[in-house]
Amino acid sequence: MLAALPPMPDMPALPTIRISDLRVPGTNRQAPVVDPDLESVIYWRVIEDDILIIHADTQGCTLRSDFMVHVEQYHEDVFTVSLEREHADLCDEDVPWGVQLGFGFEELGVPMGGQVVLLNPVDDRPWDWYENRTIMAARR
Repeated sequence: MLAALPPMPDMPALPTIRISDLRVPGTNRQAPVVDPDLESVIYWRVIEDDILIIHADTQGCTLRSDFMVHVEQYHEDVFTVSLEREHADLCDEDVPWGVQLGFGFEELGVPMGGQVVLLNPVDDRPWDWYENRTIMAARR
């Protein structure tokens, strides 16, 4: 049999820490909120870490200059962007996937390494909404 081990020394008393005493970065901030009063976009994404691409609805005549772009610093390197249409698109073409609008981070005033969040709502059209599609993409 094993000999009895000596008793462990008493642990020093540790201070009592309450969860409410802890400060976790970002817990006192609200997440950026989508503004339902803004025009919906089809979708948006960031490419190459410094270009914001927005697919906006169009009837065939929408240009970048039709929108007022608002950029605000949200937190450190996070910026919110919202688009407000200033000129109506009065054309009547069928452009189901809209028009791509590109905005460089430098143009928006977002520094290198910054992040953007678009505040315009994303519309709820399904990705595969065009049921009569007959052309399939193929790799040759």
